[in-house]
Amino acid sequence: MVTRALACAVVAAALRPLLIGAVQPKALEEWFVSPQGFGMSVPEAEALASQKWHTLTLCGIEVKDLQALKNVMFDTKGMGLDMVQLRKEIFPLAEQHVSPVKLGTMYTALTSSYTISGGLALPKAQAQETAITMLKSRAEPDELYALYKVMYGYSGLGFDKTTAQRTAISLAIAGADANTFKTTYQQSKNIVLAQNAAVAAELSGLVRRYAKDAKPYTASEFQKYYGNDWFSEWSAGPMELHVSSDHRAHTASQFARHYGANWQTKYQASAEATQKRLASDGKVYTMLEYQSYYGNSWQTLWSASPELPCSQCAPFVAAAAPVDVVV
Repeated sequence: MVTRALACAVVAAALRPLLIGAVQPKALEEWFVSPQGFGMSVPEAEALASQKWHTLTLCGIEVKDLQALKNVMFDTKGMGLDMVQLRKEIFPLAEQHVSPVKLGTMYTALTSSYTISGGLALPKAQAQETAITMLKSRAEPDELYALYKVMYGYSGLGFDKTTAQRTAISLAIAGADANTFKTTYQQSKNIVLAQNAAVAAELSGLVRRYAKDAKPYTASEFQKYYGNDWFSEWSAGPMELHVSSDHRAHTASQFARHYGANWQTKYQASAEATQKRLASDGKVYTMLEYQSYYGNSWQTLWSASPELPCSQCAPFVAAAAPVDVVV
């Protein structure tokens, strides 16, 4: 019979490569207790640290990462979530490696006025929820600004505010080329046609998402296969990532932002990342494994699961210095 001590030793040995630089239970507990963290009682902090330490370690999350997210989410000058909301939302965002800076930028885009900064001027509560949803979907704030600008305001297409807000948000989540949307709408006066063309044209049509069969397809391929349902299927599909020279998995948008004019060559020459996530049973699975087990519901469960390094990637912690960091 395997003793508890031996079992713990086996687990520790398996985790050892991930522990260098990862969060330690005591440090996590201390942060939960501190006013800089959650301000919890010691028993509450001990219990939460025990519950979260393993997953945060596998995801390469440290206290400084949680602090950076809290600074954006809890500060009244930022998103202004209350403590109950913060405790609920911070761990899924951390475990999916959402950038605190990008989260704050997205919230600003959603709440600021159009006349001052081109923002959508959503109410606070709606903007809080929408920013979190959009960042989990890997949406880009710059794209949201660009889409809203072509739809609303003096130089826009004349959409009413509510239509422009709703359409810009859904297209930013899907990923869409703002200029293509504008040109197609001017020619057709049809939002659906403009939407279809804009998503298909995004980043030269190189973006792919994983359909229900856990295989990647372009937006044009989704349109041909799913017909009228393609947009919802596309938006629900996880995004394809490629492995860059920093040994991390990145979106096509990140490649474009980092490499500029040469991004397409870099992206097409790089390997498709075999993405992995941590399931509710505490084990690590690829997309194909999720799909094989969960069937057509795999995408929803995948999107809610903690993100782990891809099969070809370096660990999130204890990695060598990156050769060429993509942001």
